[in-house]
Order: sequence, then structure tokens, then C-alpha cells
Amino acid sequence: MTNPGEMGMKSWDDVVARLKQMPEYTKAFASAFGSDDAVTADNAVKAIAAYERTLITPNSPFDRYVSGDKSALNDQQVRGMNTFAELGCVGCHSGPAFNGPQLPEGTGFYQKFPTFENGVMEAKYSFMEDMGRYEATKNDADRHLFKVPTLRNIALTAPYFHNGKVETLDEAVRVMAKTQLNKELSGEQVADIVSFLNGLSGQFPKIEMPRLPAYPNKRFPTE
Repeated sequence: MTNPGEMGMKSWDDVVARLKQMPEYTKAFASAFGSDDAVTADNAVKAIAAYERTLITPNSPFDRYVSGDKSALNDQQVRGMNTFAELGCVGCHSGPAFNGPQLPEGTGFYQKFPTFENGVMEAKYSFMEDMGRYEATKNDADRHLFKVPTLRNIALTAPYFHNGKVETLDEAVRVMAKTQLNKELSGEQVADIVSFLNGLSGQFPKIEMPRLPAYPNKRFPTE
């Protein structure tokens, strides 16, 4: 919200000032939060969070499979699920979101990437140019540590990795096997795992986009 390049806002004070200039927003905030002076940074964050909590994608083929519907995953997907576990991918991608163990709220699960350095892949993808969590903490122990991402809907989120250099899920699986497990996968193993990962795509909520409050006939004041 406060990225000046992306959003044109330098601070939350700017965001609040902009919202207060739009009568429809002040009415909506008052209705939602029960106060005539409800347009605050804290309430804006609460409103965004309330919306984001609706963005869940349940009932994937995998969810139906583990709930007892053994026809929800096909034979290749079941093979991929078993291969995924046998190779050790679950060492990091575990839990209901496939992003590691359950930790206290606000705590990320970080792992080193790449674990096994590979000159060929580094020349192709430049993974190590980004220092990971170290960029924020400046703690040497955090060099090349990245938060383990969820694998839910992973088939829909190309390109892959922190720098977006890997364009397909097939290649991402090969890269992960080599850099994190030091293993070369066969074409069949890759195809099976990719098929399984496609089974993690859930059902998206139906969202009717609202008509946003307008600010007609004039531009917003500038400094």
C-alpha cells in the first residue's frame, strides 16, 4: 500500500488521507466499523485481511483423496505422491499447506536454497545472486535462506523460484531435486510428480468484483 512506485503512496497517512476524500469509502468504513471516524490505517488493514481470508481454494483432488475418495487422484498422481514422499520432498514441503511444520503465527519456515551448489544451474538461473533472508536481517546465518512456499495451486503460479527464472513446473521439479536433494530424476518421475502437484489445485471462490467508489469530475489533490 505504501510503495511509492507501485501505489503512489509514501505512507499510511497518505493512504488514509486519500480514502477520506472519497465519501463512499467513509460511509463504508463507518458501516463496517461502527464509527464516523473509522477511516484509519488499522481499519484499512483489517478490511484487506478480512477479504483475503475469503481467498481459500479447498476441495482439491488431493483433499478429496485423503478424505476417502480414492478416485479423486488418478494412478499417475498417486505414483507422483508416493515418489514425492520417497525422494524426501516432504522434508520441507510437509503439513496441510505443503510449506513445512506448523509454527507460531508470524513465524516463517526457512531453508537454504540451493542446498547443493551446481555450477551449471547457477550459470543458467543465477539463484545465488539473491542472498535471501540475509538481505533483510544482515545476519550471516541467514544467507541464502528462503521461506518455504506452499505447493497448493503451484501448477498455476509459474514462473518459479525467488527470481522467476524457471518457466515450467517440470523444470522446477528437476531443479529442486538437483539443488535440494542432489538427485537426478527420470522423465517418468518428473511427469508423475508434476501430475501429483496438479492435484493440489483447489476450487477457487466465486468473486463478484465490486464497483469501487468514484472521485468524479476532478483529480486528487497533490503536494
